[in-house]
Amino acid sequence: MSRPLEIRVAALILTAVAVLFFVTGLTRGDARSLVFPAVLGVITLLAAVSAYVGRYVGVALIVSALAAIAHAAIALSDLTVWLRIASGVFAAGYVYAGVLLLTRPARKFSGKEPGDES
Repeated sequence: MSRPLEIRVAALILTAVAVLFFVTGLTRGDARSLVFPAVLGVITLLAAVSAYVGRYVGVALIVSALAAIAHAAIALSDLTVWLRIASGVFAAGYVYAGVLLLTRPARKFSGKEPGDES
């Protein structure tokens, strides 16, 4: 069974946001600001791989939701404006990836919904 477009796009978005968040952490300049982006990046990359494979899509959805909440909190914090804007965009990316994981083709691919076998 080929992967639906929704799964491929969700995995791409999760991967891109994880990498961009790590790069954003690199621009801050100190090693302490890399801990959270590195941990969240690894967890998000694992979620992207599991969504792409079609296993544990529920876990990928939970990771996406929690990362979106974390980025929304960062966007509302007292940081520089460009970090807040970037974090808001990252939160939107996580929400969109979560929505894509909830679509019917993605649920059929992961086996959560019986498909039309005719």
